[in-house]
Amino acid sequence: MKRLTCFVFALGIACALWGCKKPSPETLEGEYGTTQNGKLVPVIKVEKTGGGYVFDDYHDGTWRTGDAAVPMSKDEFAKLTGAPVDGSFIGLKSKVAVVAKVQPGFTAGKFKTATGYLMVFMFGPVELTKL
Repeated sequence: MKRLTCFVFALGIACALWGCKKPSPETLEGEYGTTQNGKLVPVIKVEKTGGGYVFDDYHDGTWRTGDAAVPMSKDEFAKLTGAPVDGSFIGLKSKVAVVAKVQPGFTAGKFKTATGYLMVFMFGPVELTKL
């Protein structure tokens, strides 16, 4: 009986630790597109490199390696967008753009995301769809 109790206790701790896994920028890796004229078009790719992350942009049918990206805090993102972020947040920023995952339904001014993925650059926020 003592052995069973110890096993159940250890299993409970393992489940609790597994459930507390914090989202990391690695979950942003992949290709993203946006809807243009009713079609989903590739726009940006997040890649992990030896030194961190990089944003690639899609131009004339090919991916071009762009700027290095670093993790962004929820507070930095809220300050940039002017809107509080409820729930989980994962973000990467470069000199020219931010790619982030927020709760679907996030709004900042007139912008609203249904997918939870978005890119912010000099023209404002754009909703992304993970390809």
